[in-house]
Amino acid sequence: MQILRSIFLILFLGALPCQGQFADFGKNKVQYFPFTWQKMATPHFDLYFYPEEAELAGYAATMAEEKFIDLERKFGHAVQRRVPLILYSSHLYFEQTNIIPSLLPEGVAGFTEFLKGRVALPLSSSLPEFERVLHHELVHVFMYDRISQVLRRRGIVEHRAGPLWFSEGLAEYWSGEMDPFGDMILRDALFSGQLASLPQMFQIEGTYQMYKEGQSICAYLAGTYGEQIFDRLFENWWLDEDFDQILKLCTGHTLEELDEAWQRDLRLRYLGDVAKSDPPGKQGKALTTTGFNLRPAVVPGDSVQFVFFSNRQGYTCIARADLAGGRPRVVVEGERTADFESFHPMSTRPAVSADGRWLAFVAKRKGQDNLYVWDLRQEREVHRFEFADLVALASPAFSPDGGQLVFSGTDRGGFADLYTMEVESGRLKQLTGDLYHDRDPAWSPDGQWLAFSSDRGEKGRQGRYHLFLWHLNRGQLLPLTQGGQSETEPAWDPAGKRLAYRADDGGIYNLKIAQVEMGEDGARFAPLQLTRVLGGAFDPAWLPDGKGLLYTGYEKGGFQIYRLAVPEADSAVWESAPSVAGWTLQGAAEPYARMDYRRKMSLDVAQSQISQDPLFGTSGGIQLGVSDVLGNDQYYFIFSHISGSQTGFFDGLNLAFSRVHLGRRVNFAWGGFHLNDRYTSLYGRFVREKRTGAFVDLSYPFSRFKRVDVELSLRQSDIDRQFEGQRLTGWLMTNSLSFTHDSSMWVLTGPLAGTRYSFGVGQTVDFKTSRRFNLNFTGDYRQYLRLGQRNCLALRLMGRHSRGEVPEYVSMGGSWTLRGYPWRSLGGRNLALANAELRFPLMDRLVVSLPIGDIDLSTFRGAFFVDGGNAWDGQFGSWKGSLGGGIRLGLGGVFVFRLDGTRRTDFKSIGKNTHWDFFFGWDF
Repeated sequence: MQILRSIFLILFLGALPCQGQFADFGKNKVQYFPFTWQKMATPHFDLYFYPEEAELAGYAATMAEEKFIDLERKFGHAVQRRVPLILYSSHLYFEQTNIIPSLLPEGVAGFTEFLKGRVALPLSSSLPEFERVLHHELVHVFMYDRISQVLRRRGIVEHRAGPLWFSEGLAEYWSGEMDPFGDMILRDALFSGQLASLPQMFQIEGTYQMYKEGQSICAYLAGTYGEQIFDRLFENWWLDEDFDQILKLCTGHTLEELDEAWQRDLRLRYLGDVAKSDPPGKQGKALTTTGFNLRPAVVPGDSVQFVFFSNRQGYTCIARADLAGGRPRVVVEGERTADFESFHPMSTRPAVSADGRWLAFVAKRKGQDNLYVWDLRQEREVHRFEFADLVALASPAFSPDGGQLVFSGTDRGGFADLYTMEVESGRLKQLTGDLYHDRDPAWSPDGQWLAFSSDRGEKGRQGRYHLFLWHLNRGQLLPLTQGGQSETEPAWDPAGKRLAYRADDGGIYNLKIAQVEMGEDGARFAPLQLTRVLGGAFDPAWLPDGKGLLYTGYEKGGFQIYRLAVPEADSAVWESAPSVAGWTLQGAAEPYARMDYRRKMSLDVAQSQISQDPLFGTSGGIQLGVSDVLGNDQYYFIFSHISGSQTGFFDGLNLAFSRVHLGRRVNFAWGGFHLNDRYTSLYGRFVREKRTGAFVDLSYPFSRFKRVDVELSLRQSDIDRQFEGQRLTGWLMTNSLSFTHDSSMWVLTGPLAGTRYSFGVGQTVDFKTSRRFNLNFTGDYRQYLRLGQRNCLALRLMGRHSRGEVPEYVSMGGSWTLRGYPWRSLGGRNLALANAELRFPLMDRLVVSLPIGDIDLSTFRGAFFVDGGNAWDGQFGSWKGSLGGGIRLGLGGVFVFRLDGTRRTDFKSIGKNTHWDFFFGWDF
């Protein structure tokens, strides 16, 4: 995606003098795997897929048509256009999509893009969950189309989207019932005081809690007013731009009244859970308190320890701690390098061998998951395994002797099965192979059995998981549990007689233990309830003595690790294991036509603008952007004209064209331009410049964090520097090379942790004579040192040097460089700048009460800083500096209000005047 930024700079700002002050930072979206796309046409969808996921495409075609019919009935509306549906067999592939330019977090299960009405989603191993997400996204398609139809009918051109909690909440409500995880989030938020009211829903905008609150509110509306309430809302959408007023019109109640009734209904729903449950802290001892900590794995030894995933330092890492207490320490750092880009803490767990020496874990590396074996004694990597046919891996477990690992692996078609692997040789063996989602394998202490969870049971079609046993020598599959609840995350006790596991009986995640007996004819088990928590309990891990275990508990919006004693087994009440009764899915009901993908371009953006300047005259122009349905090929066109004192029409004409290709590992762009511009130089002097030429840009991302960029342009240039009495003409070739790294972690106001740096070199030469016009060197290094959970020391060193007959001049001063000095007040062909800034929280929330209503402001942060630097031509001169403090208020996106008060200094004395800088933009 970085190449797009360069293209826009070239096309939109290409006639301006190069400033070179700020490196083009940002993480990379890397196309690790090129896909051979195909298209399937169903009655209502154009479905795009690649051959490896052909089976998934067949299932998706049937699902999509079924959901289309369902939503036609619910909306009372038919979508007339064909819906583009783009499928990915893994979330790791989904993250490469160019349909939208932004990076996709792991929590994004799919999206609907409204500009072209495209729906894109991955299969995350579970077909029932895939079906639910597809249903969710199609609700967005119908909602957008229905609202647009109502507005067009009333002659309203602009689209009115409505609040996000309603659109996402309705999509959740109409795509399935509230699941136990959603109940957990709502129940905990309600009784911990973290539930957002309807008027304050913006405080949790875009979060999972917002989705679940929205779903609950829509369920309440349907239960109170009937399903027809949604039809009334859509039919009256045109009446007001304020959704609150439309809601009041259709229900007869204000937003505050509806909120009070909904929260009362929610309390009644969960009141029974409170009476029979306790917080995790009352049913065990908390071993962690700071950040999110989950998925414990016990490390046996003289002093029992445990490893777990933790984000207490911001980035997710694998940490290690003693049961007796003490500060956890980092074992493996994550999310900063290509080798450990992500640990997937919400979908996988680490494992430790029986002797406590070896740690096994999964990490994303260069586009696919790798399996790592780590020496806990020497604290180093011992093995790394990458499998050509497996994209995603999850939840490894050691054999009793530590010589093998078992794990869940997802193939390129999107289906997750169980595999074993020899640690020394890496030899792989597949155990299961079907459409079911097999997960959470655990190796029995006698080495003969695997316990795992799967949706292959009778209720699996409804998304339920149950426990199964697999005999490794006989290849025998034995079911253990059945019913309408789910059981997952089995863990054997040290004696191999009992299983601890998670179950959601009654809609609450709790832990159970069960005695298990296996035989050739089947298995039986005797379950016992272990916890009754109000939030949720996950990830049981037995202690070496078999008298206790560790688990992850959810409370007050966070995950922490707890220790719990396990009672002695009472007289067993044995239950017979059910028979294996699987389910099937119907593929495409008809042999829908399949064809190779052919690019078809359509409009992305078209905008025009006219402006008037007393010095430069009137200017106007139009910008067009088109792309294919996958977003891999993009074309941009610009036409503009600047009137004034030119001798003819063509003196003010600007034309530009570019083609960008993002479908391969190397992103490239090329294009041409004819630019006529007049501008004021850095010193306030008038310059005319004409450029006609072409350019080629290449960007090669080594990983999400590092890339190299190459830019080459050839242009016929005519620069009239009237203030110097000279005119520069000729064919100029400019080429540049830069290397960029960005592993920063952000909060609303700017970076809080990590590192960013960029170094580059470029030159401009006369193409005919090889005479060098200028040679430029740039460097920008930024380090963000985390000081506790919410504080940061931000450091920046930046330099620039330009030499040659026509050096490029840079400027400095203002809120983003040297504070306390006017914007661009310092300039020259050399620049040096150093900044140090202490960032800290000031206030998490401020409510301003006004007669028209309350204004809720959040994310107030403070800063103390020292700046120093200079810009010069000949001699450096003396350091110019400033020191001061300021506040930042994050309003969303680039809208960060910054107010700085500074005093200048020469580092010998401090000035007496305070200078105030107002600015909108992120911290450096």
